[in-house]
Amino acid sequence: MTTYRRTATAVGVLFIAAIVVLFIGEAIYKPILDEPDYLDNAHPDRAAVIVGLLVEYAGAPAVVAISLLLYPILRRHSEAMALGYVGFRVLEMGILSVAYVSRLAQVSLSERFLDESGADASSYQALGSVLESINDWAGTQGLIYLVIFSLGSFILYSTLYRSELVPRLVSISGIIAATVLLVGSILLEAFGESPSAGVELAVAGPIAIVEVMLSVWLIAKGFNQTAIMAGQETGI
Repeated sequence: MTTYRRTATAVGVLFIAAIVVLFIGEAIYKPILDEPDYLDNAHPDRAAVIVGLLVEYAGAPAVVAISLLLYPILRRHSEAMALGYVGFRVLEMGILSVAYVSRLAQVSLSERFLDESGADASSYQALGSVLESINDWAGTQGLIYLVIFSLGSFILYSTLYRSELVPRLVSISGIIAATVLLVGSILLEAFGESPSAGVELAVAGPIAIVEVMLSVWLIAKGFNQTAIMAGQETGI
């Protein structure tokens, strides 16, 4: 009988790695690109910006790898849901790629601004606003990304709940957290106001906590072997 113990460990490690690189990457580049004077600093500090973006972007292929590792297991319980999960994670990576390209374009914009001594800053600021708006929608805190991420998470935890591959407490918590993130993100965008740090934490914090819970369980315990056996008996 295949226990998928190594798969469970790998998935748990990748979940934690994706969370860690997100925070590390943002800590490196955000103090530069999110400041009003980024046109003056983005190019001179381009090494930090590029490193930070690459570190954060490493989480995107990690999440796709998670979906591919889980596919052979999830498909035994629902092939449609397993395919859907892979599809949403690939789409998530594509959306983030657009956001990161826009971030890198800010570095190039800063270079041109600095090269043209005495240039009118307003035109560069206008173009910079366009690049920033792309990130505002497709970046890790953008509505498009958050909707795709929430739906992918909802599919995962719904399938885990149905299959009982992990404790129901974890899967139910994941379903609730994904729903909170989805509804909360849409409502915050609808109100059109920048949320406080506390509100952002209340919306995005639960899904991060659940992912850590899932990761720890998979690393420590692996998948429920009764559920694994039930899936194998289907012969899919």
